[in-house]
Amino acid sequence: MPSYMIVGASRGLGTWLQYLSRNPENTIIGLARNPSAVRERLSTDGISKVHILPGDMASHKSLVAAAELAAPLLPNSLDVLIVNGAYANDAVSFLPPTGFSSATQASILHDDMHASLDVNVLGVVYSINALLPLINNGTGKKVVVISTGLDDPGRAIPIEGYDGNPMMITYSAMKAALNMVVAKYAADLKPLGVMTLALSPGVVNTRERQLSEEHGKTAMAMLEGFKKRAPHWKGPLTPVESVELQNKVIDGLTVEDSGKFLSHWGNKEWL
Repeated sequence: MPSYMIVGASRGLGTWLQYLSRNPENTIIGLARNPSAVRERLSTDGISKVHILPGDMASHKSLVAAAELAAPLLPNSLDVLIVNGAYANDAVSFLPPTGFSSATQASILHDDMHASLDVNVLGVVYSINALLPLINNGTGKKVVVISTGLDDPGRAIPIEGYDGNPMMITYSAMKAALNMVVAKYAADLKPLGVMTLALSPGVVNTRERQLSEEHGKTAMAMLEGFKKRAPHWKGPLTPVESVELQNKVIDGLTVEDSGKFLSHWGNKEWL
């Protein structure tokens, strides 16, 4: 009976909860800042065999408390930990680096970087450290952190036929730092047999609110740039499509893969 925990199960790729619940043999726990809202959504979808606990990635104390609540729900301990939560801010995401030249914009970027650091980098460290005792006692021993292909420098710089992608500076930079954190954990946890992986979900349509007209135009231009870079690309995946592909990569994860940064295809193709 495999057991899974999804940290950051509130929105977007929180679809993991619905996907994993298809197998009644799975034990599934989701951590969310607002557990009641997630429970309500799952109930509406007719999903009952999922445990939702309070957990805030920006709070080490909160995650330690969540680990204590989770332990009695995991008779065979935890096999797979998926750290899914992330922070992104539209007001910053759709500006290039030179868009932060004024004192006001520089202050906005400063605050955004620190908010992103708290969740996208430190939150991952907090999550893994708090839940590692459960992983150590499990049989799967897999720790997967959701990253993004947007942090690949090769996909940011211009090449012939592609103008590059100067947007999402905070998100890309912090996810790049996250990938290094995952690699460091691989080195640290290898003696324990624990495997770590930074996994890009692809470009996924998880948006719950419509973008402003200005941001929408910028986002469309960015997607058109992706198509120029990869003419075979058919556009964003649905959350379910992405989760299905990611799960195949996770199922095939071996000790030799530990610390790697892979896409939903199990390679370095991000689209």
